[in-house]
Amino acid sequence: MTIVLENLVIPERGIVELDLKQSIEIKITAEEARRKVNRWLLEYVSYMMHAAAPTLVVDGQQAMWRVPAILTNSRVGDVGVAGTVDVDVHTGQMDNTETLQAQITKHAVEMTKKLPPYQPRQSVSEVFIPAHLPSAKLASLPEEQ
Repeated sequence: MTIVLENLVIPERGIVELDLKQSIEIKITAEEARRKVNRWLLEYVSYMMHAAAPTLVVDGQQAMWRVPAILTNSRVGDVGVAGTVDVDVHTGQMDNTETLQAQITKHAVEMTKKLPPYQPRQSVSEVFIPAHLPSAKLASLPEEQ
């Protein structure tokens, strides 16, 4: 599991001393957060998106699961991260606003523009043609009178 500490001011060089005496009660597991975000992405954003493994993010006294929203393509696979959704580790409250939905959708559209154009296959490999079955007769439509 990765933990990210946000909003810390650190020098560019030199020794950085961290004292991380902070207790966080995690009531929502990483897997529960991922599933929750996954359902929201599929229902409200796009069926071509899924949630990836979350990262625990600690920002002062608040802790959340940051869940990447992954854009997929049937010919390419996972295209990339279109955005992230935060889920509170204590309450399960999810940042699923219409603004976030629009941002993820906009970024996903931009990502799809960079994909190579669809190229249909011109032939089928012999491996996929069953040798033990006879060829089907060509269908013909009766002429209209």
